[in-house]
Amino acid sequence: MIEQKENIINNSFNNGEIVIEIEHLKKSFNGNNVLKDVSMTVNESENVVILGKSGIGKSVLIKCIVGLIYPDSGLLKVFGKEVVAMNSRELNILRTRVGFIFQGNALYDSMTVRENLEFPLRRNKTITDPQVIEGLIVDALENVGLVDAIDKMPSELSGGMKKRIGVARTLILKPEIILYDEPTTGLDPLTSREISNLILKIQNKYKASSIIISHDLNCAKITSNRMLILHEGIMRAEGTFDELKNSDDEWISSYFKID
Repeated sequence: MIEQKENIINNSFNNGEIVIEIEHLKKSFNGNNVLKDVSMTVNESENVVILGKSGIGKSVLIKCIVGLIYPDSGLLKVFGKEVVAMNSRELNILRTRVGFIFQGNALYDSMTVRENLEFPLRRNKTITDPQVIEGLIVDALENVGLVDAIDKMPSELSGGMKKRIGVARTLILKPEIILYDEPTTGLDPLTSREISNLILKIQNKYKASSIIISHDLNCAKITSNRMLILHEGIMRAEGTFDELKNSDDEWISSYFKID
């Protein structure tokens, strides 16, 4: 039986404000207990990477954070407020403060890059001045190095470019928390590193807090201040990349071995 490890938190974030607080969170689907007893925190301006096997519930967890899925029980607070208790208006406000970058990018195929970025502004903000909207779109694209793609269709973009546009569309609302669902999946090693460095750049520029779901160890090493391993519905280990990689516990260190 695997022992649950004592929390080891990067000291530079110990005194930061907690922006996400989760205690004893549970979620099941048709009798399958996906999240059995999850507890974790995310601090202000911190990048937390969550590792775990496919189908273990990592994406379910971050969808609970923005109210796309409701947990069966447990405490889930974002910015000090219980997500389950929020009404639809409060959830909409929360989703302007918490950006969600889907694994598949979720770009609208029938819209240009400009229109994809304009959509969340018109939906979530009261900005109507075309010049202001254009300025925000250009600024978001400059952050990901893709201003020249502003009038392209998603079908004209490479996989890495689509990832960047997905990030830009999230950044345009200036979120305080960003949730990344497998941001480097399906990308070649060079593009994966570029996306990982972009995540780090965003943290440094905007001081955003992030949860990064990833199987990519290079991405985890570049982006993480702290890492968690989700196993059988419970957070089984926690620490920095080096602490977990060099752990005396063979089960933990096995996650960092590549055949």
